[in-house]
Amino acid sequence: MKHLKIAFLLFLFGTSIYAQRTVQSLNSSWQFSRENNPGKTETVNIPHTWNAEDAFRDGKEYFRGKATYTKNLFAPQKWQNDQVFLKFEGSNQVTEVFVNGISAGKHIGGYTGFVIDISEELNFAAENELKIVVDNSHDTNIPPLDADFNFYGGIYRDLELIITDKLHFELENAAAGNILIRTPEVSEEKATVKIEATVVNDSEASKTAIVAVDILDPASKILKTLSKKVRLKGKEAKNVIFEYSVENPRLWSPKDPQLYSFEMNIKGENAEEKLDEFSSKFGLRWFEADPENGFFLNGEPIKLIGANRHQDLKGLGNALPNAVHKSDYKMIKEMGANFVRTAHYPQDPEVYRICDELGLIVWSEVPVINNVTATDAYHEVVLQMQKEQIQQYFNHPSVIFWGYMNEIFIRLVFNNEMTEPDKKAKIETSVELAEKLEKLTKELDPYRLSVMALHENELYNTSGIADIPDVIGWNLYFGWYSPGLENFGKFLDEQHERYPNRPLIISEYGPGADVRIQTEDPKPWDYSEAYQLKLHRSYINQVLARDYVVGMAAWNFADFGSSFRQDAMPYINQKGLLNFDRSKKNIYYYYQARLLEAPMIFIAGEEYEYKFPEDENEPIVIPVFSNAANVTLSVNDSLEYSSEISDGLAFFELQLPEGIHQLTATHGEVSHSRTIYVLQRKSLLKKLHKRDLTINVGTHVNYKDPVTKEIWISDQPYEAGEFGYVGGEVYQKSVTKFQGTASDIQGTENDPLFQTMREGIEAYKFDVEDGTYKVTLLFAEPEFNASEENIYNLSTSEAQNLEGVRSFDVLINGRTVSEDLNLARDYGRIRAVTISYTVKAENGISIEFSENTGRSLLSGIKLEKI
Repeated sequence: MKHLKIAFLLFLFGTSIYAQRTVQSLNSSWQFSRENNPGKTETVNIPHTWNAEDAFRDGKEYFRGKATYTKNLFAPQKWQNDQVFLKFEGSNQVTEVFVNGISAGKHIGGYTGFVIDISEELNFAAENELKIVVDNSHDTNIPPLDADFNFYGGIYRDLELIITDKLHFELENAAAGNILIRTPEVSEEKATVKIEATVVNDSEASKTAIVAVDILDPASKILKTLSKKVRLKGKEAKNVIFEYSVENPRLWSPKDPQLYSFEMNIKGENAEEKLDEFSSKFGLRWFEADPENGFFLNGEPIKLIGANRHQDLKGLGNALPNAVHKSDYKMIKEMGANFVRTAHYPQDPEVYRICDELGLIVWSEVPVINNVTATDAYHEVVLQMQKEQIQQYFNHPSVIFWGYMNEIFIRLVFNNEMTEPDKKAKIETSVELAEKLEKLTKELDPYRLSVMALHENELYNTSGIADIPDVIGWNLYFGWYSPGLENFGKFLDEQHERYPNRPLIISEYGPGADVRIQTEDPKPWDYSEAYQLKLHRSYINQVLARDYVVGMAAWNFADFGSSFRQDAMPYINQKGLLNFDRSKKNIYYYYQARLLEAPMIFIAGEEYEYKFPEDENEPIVIPVFSNAANVTLSVNDSLEYSSEISDGLAFFELQLPEGIHQLTATHGEVSHSRTIYVLQRKSLLKKLHKRDLTINVGTHVNYKDPVTKEIWISDQPYEAGEFGYVGGEVYQKSVTKFQGTASDIQGTENDPLFQTMREGIEAYKFDVEDGTYKVTLLFAEPEFNASEENIYNLSTSEAQNLEGVRSFDVLINGRTVSEDLNLARDYGRIRAVTISYTVKAENGISIEFSENTGRSLLSGIKLEKI
């Protein structure tokens, strides 16, 4: 009897009759190596990307290729009668899993989850080698093919080990184990709930399963328990569907994000213990995008206003812990937003969960961007991506829009080498793919809205592609890539008049802005925060004035990595409302002023604490953001000014003496304070014994060096008794866009200082008192094709006829200090150059630029009293 009892117990434990699902993270301590450096192995933790650093290095392309993660996994003997899975939340972009050298499965696509069953490859009661090979190489059959963001490689989201009974809910599918809940009919009185699960019997023997589900209200009170008995043959899978009606449902909305939930489990026919279980939250709501009156949620009109969001962060690339995802979306909600677009790909599961809880309406999309490939393989991969996106994020009430294309004709439009037949073929395959995606989307989810994003081009209309989805998103950059802020509204009106049955949403808009660059005279392409404010204010007003516009999503929530970018900060797209490190720009607070209901007030310009009026008569402009009707601004607790708020903004013009001033803006019990320092330009030469004079030559903006804290003030023409330039004009690489050049200036982190310059400058003068000074000149050759030819031994006529040569002499107070200065020859093209001279001033300092051939130029100048 004793031996029989022991045998019986062994049988119970061996067959895992009482096994439940076990889920554990598998993130720690992987051995990592890359194919371009196979001799180097390092220990890393997941989430991990190998491009967190190299995507931001000067002059190098970041590594795109194969890398390997390995570790040992001990498989207990008891797992022999279980199923063992690896669940990836995201790995970019082709991932293959090997167990003990045997391929267990492969996944294509970098932005959705997937599950791989490794049960058959494991050795039990032994160590097993797990090897995961990830490849982010460019592949013409895998989107994205081309985009304005980095395609970081790696297992950059969480990895889990899941152990289940042989009788379990299906895991290895497009849904990555998600059990779908449908809400086909929702009203204030009643909501229909359908839960669809697939039960799998991975054993050889037939089994009976009892599948039960509890449906819980937002207070976690059980509303209903439903159950069904299912008989499964060995290796068989069966669908189980439950249906229930919720009376007087509590509706989900951005203002009141009510969440129901369900808990489903499987038991054996005679067992009390759960063999497997799954739970999910869901919400009840209905919506409509009306082409004339905009968006309606639960029967109420709501203007969708928010931002796009990329999933990377300074120093981490896209390998973000969940805490960063949570923080990002909380900041979006705290901005006052009710809407977000997960551009340009499905994001971490944590993102959708937090959007459900916060009350953020989501547009989620697959990464079909800029271009498509006319192959069956490409089309199949894209369709699988859309299927995975929809099924994995199906239960989230925050998701209203399924997106599937972004600016798909933009490369075609700007490709001057493509023949007309090739263009026609590209258009045809793009339209064909859009039709396939639309059909699949409606088959999988007929209740949500389909959407695609277009750029400003008529081809989307003439091709018919804009007629395919339910909603059309326009990426519009009037006042940036296209001229005229007012043309934004004109374009919308024209499209609405021509296509009155299309619901329209603004899927992208916004200029680049660098917090180091400040001005009170904002202009397009100057990268100032002031111009960012000007554009966003205009766009918000124009959208709010048009009921037919569904909403708007600013580009972008935060600055993000883009390796080909060569703007004010190379390798970074700076259109964010926040910086890459998530510090806030002024514009974030402006959105709070426009969108929040709770009282707020903010004095703009925390990065612009120094003010440089010409003299005591020139007013200093102080912008104040608030959602109040009016605000009061006090200066040094003595002077007090008041102003009405218009569009969330008031501009106070103050005439203040030199010195430190404390500003406090107040409305009711809400206030905000900051300190400013006033330095008059007319007195700067007299203060050289206390403060160096640093001038950002050739531009109207001030630049703050984040390391030295020096402020390089905007340029000015020379007047007697002061300082300034003589002759020349502002260098403009592009007539319609850049202030100066947008090139990545090598050898400096202060690119904006060297990207702007005065060309053809004759002199720079300082009417300083006699004494010894140090003069530092800043230069950069802005032309990639500038000649390095040496003109020293050539005649004047020969030198002047040389193509692309820029050579000039520098003289200080009549004495030549640099002869035949050829920046391209002496230092290299597109490279920062600083040259310092010690001079004695007698009747001031005059730095002259004498042209030998080509035009002289100067980017900046620093004057120090020795």
